Amino acid sequence: MKRIPKATWAEIRTAYASGIGLREIARNMGIPAGTVLAHAKREGWTRQIRAARAIVPVNQNRPAASPLEAVAATMRERGERHLGRMAGIVERGVGHVVSMDGADILEAVEDIDRLDRIGRRTYGLDDSHGENVFVPIQINIECG
Repeated sequence: MKRIPKATWAEIRTAYASGIGLREIARNMGIPAGTVLAHAKREGWTRQIRAARAIVPVNQNRPAASPLEAVAATMRERGERHLGRMAGIVERGVGHVVSMDGADILEAVEDIDRLDRIGRRTYGLDDSHGENVFVPIQINIECG
């Protein structure tokens, strides 16, 4: 079982105090949600944060985000999370392709092309915007 450092717990508590949900924090940090929820309950974070907010008056002049801005921020965060997942898939896929021999690469050329397109789109390297762009490639195959 991996031990989570105190500094990480402090970051999680700060994020929670700023209004981010514990499950979302856990998901973004790659920590089981049950671990974060149990720690927060054990430490009494909700009670402490509620007590601190009661003492410090809320600034009424602070501009609140409109519903549209809140939705846009949520969608942007989900998009970034999706890109992170896709980047991981692309990295694992490229590692697999690198380990293949020449004949297997030729048999899987359509899958490799699809992986390349996903990677280019994920990393923002695709400038074609849906157009058919042909890029010459050279494949050297050594037959033994």
